[in-house]
Amino acid sequence: MWSRNAFTDRLNLKWPILQAPMGWLSTPTLAAAVSNAGGLGGLGMWGYSAEEAERRIAGFQQMSGGGLNANYPLWPEPKITPDISEPMRARLQGHFDAKGLGAVPEPSGAAGEVSREHLSMLVRTKPKMVSFHFGLPHREIISALKDAGIFIISSATTVAEARLLEERGVDAIIAQGTEAGGHRATFTGVDISLQPGLFALLPQVVDAVKVPVIAAGGVADGRTVAAAFVLGASAVQVGTAFLRCAEANVLDAHRAALREPTDACTVVTDVITGRPARYVKNELIEDLLASGLRPVAFPAQLSLTAPLEKTGDRELTALFAGQSAALATRDTTAGAFVDSLAEATSECLRAFARA
Repeated sequence: MWSRNAFTDRLNLKWPILQAPMGWLSTPTLAAAVSNAGGLGGLGMWGYSAEEAERRIAGFQQMSGGGLNANYPLWPEPKITPDISEPMRARLQGHFDAKGLGAVPEPSGAAGEVSREHLSMLVRTKPKMVSFHFGLPHREIISALKDAGIFIISSATTVAEARLLEERGVDAIIAQGTEAGGHRATFTGVDISLQPGLFALLPQVVDAVKVPVIAAGGVADGRTVAAAFVLGASAVQVGTAFLRCAEANVLDAHRAALREPTDACTVVTDVITGRPARYVKNELIEDLLASGLRPVAFPAQLSLTAPLEKTGDRELTALFAGQSAALATRDTTAGAFVDSLAEATSECLRAFARA
């Protein structure tokens, strides 16, 4: 059966369906619902202190006895310089003035890392999985997590990145195609235009490494899950479709945009956070692209654009979404979505076998 393999056996999953952690958009309630339905829920730890992260994990554990993926994006301390930040602040000031938001704030941002406090918390709480975005932390951190029995994964956008992750000792690799919503996972400086789509990337990664491969990017319904398994995936990671679920922490403007996407409504750009990510294109993105200005170093750029979300205007909100957003056809609950996705995948694979 498609749902049983070494990966699901190792993680004790009924369905090889992972809910993408998605930073602050994920909630303990969302992750618990996914895990209770037999998949693997995820919680993003971007911007949370060790104490806050532990509360998120504790909230999940109060609602589910299933596995959890705790996710840490990694990046260096941003170098903020006036020659870049001041023109960007001046460009954004018009949007702030139009909405009565006052002055654009000074940019700010810290490094993304697994601190000693976070590592101690993870070893103590023992989530089933810890995943990383933008590479891997120091080997000592990986060793400590593995010694605690925690499963380690990270994302690759090319075959070369997948091989590097395997050499560093990950237990599985996410193959992230360009279709995926949110931030590109590349950690080797690969030009975005050279990164392959999932169904070109996935079989090449499967052929190149010995660890299980998780397919991510454009996976939103039974057909896309079935296709990923035919191409060698051991599991899939789904992001945008889970944003349609009631348990996700999604602004009304973002939900409205996700109800009417098309196949050609998204764009990959660094103008919102300072690092390339895929969004539904809107007026804020169009204006910043037209300006030709360089964004402030990631993630400090987000400290300038995020206040605009308070207006509730979808044209000024970061609308993270993948290219298959239109395949996520209805608002639902996370448990019901996992059930329907598993059923649709089974039917697709049965039909393929009959053909």
